Amino acid sequence: MKCNLCPHNCSADRINSFGVCQAPADFKIAHIQLHKWEEPCISGAIGSGAIFFSHCNLKCVYCQNYQISQLGQGKIVSENDFIDLCLKLKKQGAHNLNFVTPTPYSHLLIKLLPEIKAKTKLPIVWNSNAYEKVETLKQLNGLVDIYLPDFKYYNNELAIRYSKAPNYLKTALNAITEMVNQIGEVKLGSNGLIKKGVIIRHLILPDQIEDSKRILKSIKENFGDKVWVSLMSQYYPMYLADQYPELNKKISSVEYNEIKKYYEDLKFAGGYFQELESADKNYTPKFDANSLL
Repeated sequence: MKCNLCPHNCSADRINSFGVCQAPADFKIAHIQLHKWEEPCISGAIGSGAIFFSHCNLKCVYCQNYQISQLGQGKIVSENDFIDLCLKLKKQGAHNLNFVTPTPYSHLLIKLLPEIKAKTKLPIVWNSNAYEKVETLKQLNGLVDIYLPDFKYYNNELAIRYSKAPNYLKTALNAITEMVNQIGEVKLGSNGLIKKGVIIRHLILPDQIEDSKRILKSIKENFGDKVWVSLMSQYYPMYLADQYPELNKKISSVEYNEIKKYYEDLKFAGGYFQELESADKNYTPKFDANSLL
């Protein structure tokens, strides 16, 4: 294959040469678990069936999952074994199947999702960084029930500096527009769990409250009441953040209160706002490829 699944358009064959994400051609999985720390309508009482893929097409210098996204921790898994992992999570009681950073493996998931959906009867959550191509997302139409994109930056200079993601704003807006067009408005079941819809996440970065405001305003202007918004205050310095003084700290209570008021004033149709105490590494999964067994 020549991989052009994401906006980097590397054309790597992913066997003899690897692109920006460094992902192989086959599935590489770092961890699976019943994840109880996602949004309440996703985690529910039992947990979301989270499958954490290795590698990522962004290079976020502050990534809290850097062991798997940047260092590539994980195991190669066959297509049949991947389906078995989905069935394992189903048997454990997962409310949904939550694919975390799935974009580098879109080619495999597009092929396997019809079988996975038929066998598990679970909603599929596409948990991504929004740095995606509309052409790739179109092939997921009818296969994904819940899109959970992380809208990271309004300022493209920040996107390049912190994540090596050129033209991030336009790319993310186009991707999320496609997601919304596919899914429509958020729908909950009688049990309060999400059945379909788009929930846009945004991680607040220290010293970047104005960028966060621009993102929230853009979401409201572009998508109105069609989406929910999950504003995350869980940032704490990880990975290479100590090389960037402005990132080498948590967000302050002043920043938190300012962005919370701005969020509330926009009156989104639904969503969540994390407490400041969520900026704790105890909420980050302990990645263990042995969890695949």
